[in-house]
Amino acid sequence: MSFFTRLKRFGITASHDRPGYQDYQVQIGRYYLSHLVKPHCNGTKIIDIGCGEGGVLAAFEREGYQCTGIESSETRVEFARANSKATIRFLHGDIQDFSSEETYDIVLMLDVIEHLRDKLAALKNLKAMKSEGGIIVIAFPPFRSPFGGHQQVMRSFLKYVPYVHLLPTALYRRAVEKIERNNVAAHLHNYETGITMQQFESLADQTGLEIIQKLSYFVRPRQALRFNIKIRPFRLGVLAEYLSTGVIYILK
Repeated sequence: MSFFTRLKRFGITASHDRPGYQDYQVQIGRYYLSHLVKPHCNGTKIIDIGCGEGGVLAAFEREGYQCTGIESSETRVEFARANSKATIRFLHGDIQDFSSEETYDIVLMLDVIEHLRDKLAALKNLKAMKSEGGIIVIAFPPFRSPFGGHQQVMRSFLKYVPYVHLLPTALYRRAVEKIERNNVAAHLHNYETGITMQQFESLADQTGLEIIQKLSYFVRPRQALRFNIKIRPFRLGVLAEYLSTGVIYILK
């Protein structure tokens, strides 16, 4: 894949091509299943929080898992139901106020927590869903990382500017309003709700969740799959907040 082909994929979201994005999610699901779920859990009942078009769950369903997805976007839930196996259950809901009497062996929440305002409530709900002996897998880009503000989904040249989201609030708001001008409220929301690794670990401790594995990446799995490049772990410890592109936590 050429450099310019990869560049065109930068900032692509589900709204650009839902079937294509679902296929991309399937690749992500395969990776998580093989490298992050199977080594830590033998159970086969899984729930994916923020499941989008359902592609991640499709990868698990093909391996015999009992799959449920929760998604806050009605449009994405409708697409998932219409384009997935009938054996996968999709629910419309928000994990910040979602309650369920069911428990699951695997609870996934990938690139969701950084968009939530009440992160503590979400983590408490995840903990309540986890079965005894089950695991929770959470992934997100740390807020202070190069694209921790999700500016890659912007339409102006700001999408290519690392760390622009670390500007003071007034300057960032002005840049988004005057330069980007598209989806201003959504970009300001991401600015306000981003989370650092330190903040996440504090919330996990408050929730009573134990971190059993933490993986930081210079090139994280979803980027590698999207751009057809190699996954590269980040091994410089304290600098991960600023130089990694993503982190994955596995919790019990």
